[in-house]
Amino acid sequence: MRFRPDERTLELSVGDLVELRLPQGPARRGGMERLWLGQAIHGRYQERALERDPSFAREVPLAWTFEQSGFQVSVRGRADGVWRDTDGIPVVEEIKSVRRGTALGATARARAEAQLLLYALLLARAEGTPVRAELVVIELGSDADVREPLEVRPDALEAGLRADVERLIAAFEAERAERSDRRASAVGLRFPYPATRPVQDAIIAAVDRTLEEGGHLLLQASTGVGKTVAALYPALQHALRDDLRLFVLTAKNTQQEMALRVLELLGTDTPFRTVQLRAKARMCANEQMLCREEYCAYLRDFSRRLGDSEALDRLFALRQTALPDAVYAAGQQHGLCPFELQLAAGRRAQVVVCDYNYAFDPYVGLTDFAPDVDLSQTLLVIDEVHNLLDRGRAYYSSQLSRQHVAEVAAFAEASRTPAGAGIAELCRALAELVEGSLAEAAPAGAETASEWAVEARLPEEQLHGFRPALDRVFVDYLEYRHSTRSFEADDPFVSFYFDFLRFLNCLLVSDSTFAHWVARSRDDARIAVLCRDPGRLIGRVLERTAGAIGLSATLTPLEFYRDSLGFGADRTATLALPDPFPAENRAIVIDASVATSFRERDRHRDRIAERLSEFADAVPGNCLALFPSYAYLEKVASRLAPRSKRVLVQRPEQGERERTEILRTLREALLGDVLLLAVCGGVFAEGVDYPGDALSAVAVIGPCLPAVTPERELLRAYYQEELERGFEYAYVAPGLVRVLQAAGRLIRSERDRGVIALFGRRFTEPPYAGYLPEAWLPPEGVPGLVGDPAQTARKFFGPR
Repeated sequence: MRFRPDERTLELSVGDLVELRLPQGPARRGGMERLWLGQAIHGRYQERALERDPSFAREVPLAWTFEQSGFQVSVRGRADGVWRDTDGIPVVEEIKSVRRGTALGATARARAEAQLLLYALLLARAEGTPVRAELVVIELGSDADVREPLEVRPDALEAGLRADVERLIAAFEAERAERSDRRASAVGLRFPYPATRPVQDAIIAAVDRTLEEGGHLLLQASTGVGKTVAALYPALQHALRDDLRLFVLTAKNTQQEMALRVLELLGTDTPFRTVQLRAKARMCANEQMLCREEYCAYLRDFSRRLGDSEALDRLFALRQTALPDAVYAAGQQHGLCPFELQLAAGRRAQVVVCDYNYAFDPYVGLTDFAPDVDLSQTLLVIDEVHNLLDRGRAYYSSQLSRQHVAEVAAFAEASRTPAGAGIAELCRALAELVEGSLAEAAPAGAETASEWAVEARLPEEQLHGFRPALDRVFVDYLEYRHSTRSFEADDPFVSFYFDFLRFLNCLLVSDSTFAHWVARSRDDARIAVLCRDPGRLIGRVLERTAGAIGLSATLTPLEFYRDSLGFGADRTATLALPDPFPAENRAIVIDASVATSFRERDRHRDRIAERLSEFADAVPGNCLALFPSYAYLEKVASRLAPRSKRVLVQRPEQGERERTEILRTLREALLGDVLLLAVCGGVFAEGVDYPGDALSAVAVIGPCLPAVTPERELLRAYYQEELERGFEYAYVAPGLVRVLQAAGRLIRSERDRGVIALFGRRFTEPPYAGYLPEAWLPPEGVPGLVGDPAQTARKFFGPR
């Protein structure tokens, strides 16, 4: 819906009007997963209709524009199907699916009929002739359909539509006072701290200018300069002034917490609502394996019970910010799905703080970001935007493992469910197809190699051929689990079903920037799809927004990230700000006496442990040491022997509670007696604050390059062919991003002091050395940084 009172225009979708008449409640549970069953039914029906009737057209766009109350009103929609009967009269269809043996529920029927009749009205006005309408109801797992004709009276339908429009215009007018208050507060909004730093002034000016022009901005500024508050302050002003929604997107929960603190400060005297969205898995009240009304009591009749409970009004009456814990408690109290409740709260909020996934992942994204949704009244602030590159690749990359498919077959067979034998048979056939794909693509000498991977043509037609039969056994399986009340969280077959559909979807969206490949690893075989350049797909969201601000401390080279992330060159400004902190507050040292390459690291392990222990003992405060992997961390940890430090170790199995306890210990260790060993790129290395004297030194062991995998090698080949910088962009750039993010944990204010120690001679060699910040370099360049970390620390901190 787009309402522009100044231009006297109102743009609506059929979905907007149905929602106005009959609020649905549940928005988009699991993104594409929720829709896939319905898509399967629609697709099969539409294919059959095309075969039997040449006049049939599917997914037909419809529109009508008219004048009302001084406004130009446009209504648009997309009908499931349109065909012509023997008299040439157009017939519009709406397809709905139901569980086996059940009827379409009253609310669902009312919504379907309202939607269908609106399509009929649009078609009648477009054709200028009488039209017919038929509701098509199909049982899940069946190809049979029940057709239910509805009476179409265009004049009466138009009267109802115009009444809806009048209600909307009146509602917008009634909200004028609230919007006026927000606009007034935008004028009075003040920076939440007594003064701004010069670098923050530059950020505020750049963001303000960019949003005023309706553009995008990629901003690189040092960690700790306060770029989040400097970006959110003008972005919030624009959102409140122009009645826009602001989404603050992050990669980690710690970054969300930081953004929420800033918004709390900005909202002290400003009337706006904020919602933080938490992942569905952590908001589920009963761990159902499939989120559908017929399977979960928390979703049943959600919209009516939501209105009756007044849960949203009570949430925002207590506080202008709706946090996940409070939403979860409210959901349990009122018997409402907490995940859906937080989405409903988000639709009432001016600011939403959430993970990248909610905007860019096609499988879990919000309906707010669906491909056909107008985003011209949406602003994005994307924190640590460099993380979006790998995330974007992952959204559109997938693989099938023969071993995993075989395990699902064994699970299905052992489950002794009525559908189990059919599932096992399909999975075994799919496993054979995966194995056969490798046999056809095997390179010379493959028979003697334990591991190999090559680009190859995948059997797409055969893979898609599994879909109809898999849909049928999936429905049978769910029906059995539902009737026997034997649901289990993380059901292997249910998870596999959605993984397989995701794989098929990745095949469908593939273009020349994708790689299809096959791999043999020990006793397993894999076929895979890799999205090498996600910019085109991410850009489909960015280009529709009113403005987008991408922030990071590490966006070098800026043009590479701009293009790879889908920020259009004609609309995007870039800005790299210098490090504003006094150079004398830090010491940088490279220990070139040790080697950390994969082939050399084991041989230098003892020396690295010795030099790191000496360095930690020389620092009168807490130290953070970051490693390229958990495996290497463990090898060095077993040989560490610092005299004055307690050693804390991050482990992969640790949960949020253990990580929080480690941070608490570090922040409260006033004697500075902690050496924390963690992995680069992890929770202790990015997006986390170590306030005050919590941290006095950071050590990074090697350039922390990504592991060599088939996917990474395909990226290297792609960047080499496209930009002639394959190894650099596939390995060096992401590795050094991790290093610089880790180093940024140390100096975060004008008062912070400390030592950054880089262990490994590769830091002195190209291309690695070229990624070190200019502000770190002495007049003689990188060679001037080489030294003994312990001696450097003793000299910097002075006698203890």
